[in-house]
Amino acid sequence: MKNKQTKIGTLISLNLPQITCQLSALGYDFIFIDLEHGHVNEETIAAIILSKKPGCQVFIRIRDITEASIKMALDLGCDGIIAPRVEQMSEIESLVNYSFYPPVGKRSVGFGLANQYGLDFKNYTAHFRPLILPQVESVKGVAIAEQILANEYIAGIFIGPYDLSMSLGIAGQFDSPIYTDTIDTLRKACNVHEKLFGTFATNIERASEEIAKGTDMIAVGVDANLFLNQYAGMIDALKRG
Repeated sequence: MKNKQTKIGTLISLNLPQITCQLSALGYDFIFIDLEHGHVNEETIAAIILSKKPGCQVFIRIRDITEASIKMALDLGCDGIIAPRVEQMSEIESLVNYSFYPPVGKRSVGFGLANQYGLDFKNYTAHFRPLILPQVESVKGVAIAEQILANEYIAGIFIGPYDLSMSLGIAGQFDSPIYTDTIDTLRKACNVHEKLFGTFATNIERASEEIAKGTDMIAVGVDANLFLNQYAGMIDALKRG
C-alpha cells in the first residue's frame, strides 16, 4: 500500500473547470477536490476526472460521512475518498460499508461515470478498490488512529493541520513540540501498518520538508489562496513601484 515516492497534489475549492482541468497536464500526481469547504459542482468534478492524464488520481473530500455523499463521489469516478474529521470507529464502519460493494460493504450498484454508464460494469465492480483516507484532525481522531489504520480497507490517513493544531490548543503553531510529536506518532503508526500518510503544505518550503521525511501524499496550496496571493502581489508591486 505504501508509496516509495511522494505524491504531489493540490487542493481545488473553486468551480473553475477551464483551469482545474489543466492541472494533471502540469504534472500533479493527484487532485484533491474539496466539497467540505469548497464550491465545486458535479459537472466540474466530472470534467476534471474525464480530462485527467494517466497517472493522476482524483480524490474527493466529501461533505460528510453519509451514504449519499460517498455514493455521489464514487459514482462520478474518483479514485478515492477523503473523509473529514473522523473521530469514531462507527464512522470508519460507515466509510467501508458505503464505499465497497458486497460482500465487503453495501455500496449501491448503479450505472454512472465510474463504470462508463454500464459499459465497464463487470470490470469496475470486480476490480475497483477505492482509496479511503480518513482525516485525523482532532485529539479524538488521534486517539483512535491505530484502530483506523488496523482496518484492512482503509488506505491510510490524511492530516488536517489547522484543525488538529486547533484541537491541540496551539492553533497554527506547526513548529510546536506538541504538534510535531503528535505528527511523528501518527507517521510512525502509518509506517508500522504500511498505510499511506498524507498531509497539507501551505508553501514549497513546507512541502520540501515533508518530502524529506518520506510523506506519501502532500496537497500543496489551495486554488483560491494561490489566485488571490498572485493578484495581491502583482497589484502591490505595481502600486509601490
